[in-house]
Amino acid sequence: MLTTLVALAAVLPVAVPAHAAPPAPDGGRISLAALREATLDVPAWPADNVQGPSGPLRFHHGEVTVAPRTVPDGRPPYGQSIVILAVSYGDIDHDGTDETLVVLGCLIEGGSKQIVAYDRDADGRIVSRGQVTATTGEVRDISNTGVRVDGSGVVTARVADYQRCCADRTPQSWQTRGYALRDGRFAQVSGPTRMPLNPRVTETRLTAGEVILGRPVGGFRSGGVDVTVTHHRGAHPERVTLTFYPPEGLERSGRWPRVTGGTDSFSVTVAAPAAGGSVTHRFTFRLPVGVSAGELPIALDTVPQLSPAIPWQGSATARILG
Repeated sequence: MLTTLVALAAVLPVAVPAHAAPPAPDGGRISLAALREATLDVPAWPADNVQGPSGPLRFHHGEVTVAPRTVPDGRPPYGQSIVILAVSYGDIDHDGTDETLVVLGCLIEGGSKQIVAYDRDADGRIVSRGQVTATTGEVRDISNTGVRVDGSGVVTARVADYQRCCADRTPQSWQTRGYALRDGRFAQVSGPTRMPLNPRVTETRLTAGEVILGRPVGGFRSGGVDVTVTHHRGAHPERVTLTFYPPEGLERSGRWPRVTGGTDSFSVTVAAPAAGGSVTHRFTFRLPVGVSAGELPIALDTVPQLSPAIPWQGSATARILG
């Protein structure tokens, strides 16, 4: 992501001297310098991707810092900042003047992206014309470059089924899709509507119930937890490895598959669900009487190793009750 921001800074202006007079408005064509210090109406971020504030947000140096927020396991995390990633221009409504297309990111390493159209009203204020598209469902990335508006007002953008971060080199499937204003809202009007199967990417989700401990027997309270693995889409794993991180005092009990690992964590490899299906595995534990209950974090890895389309779906935390 840093590389992207550096590349953007290299080709676009990043500041306006304090003594310089602001440029006169040119229809809906809003300069990057003006956007970087503007209040922009940001549409809501997709519910199935990194979350962040929306509505009127005041940008400074092209970004908005987001206050930290804790979310439950299995839910999209909150981003650290809202960032202007790229700007392009074109006439989206056939009024003879260009509007402004902004690629926004809600980022924490990777994150959500959306393309938003902006214009100026009769008083010269920046107003939103709506969200063109966003990273939701099968679309997990939008290219920061290549947003174009053709002569018919169609906004074209490159979208992908997977978002890389850091040193990740997972292959991505890229498509060009077109969007246009229809009855005051943007709708897809050209390009593919589904992503092809990527043999290196999966959406396989982990959920867990609670460890409910029973009455003391022989100095221990025992209970089990149901761990459910669901294959939603993408490549289908042959097996899955579940790694448990037990709190102090919590021990395995009963029959288990072959276990690997030490005292701080241990793993088992079990059958994956059928393609598009779910499978539930039950694991039993015991806790010495007098030892406080806590939580049992669990993580999922696929066999063979596949890249998760939605990373936060690969972990769950089971509460220990009793």
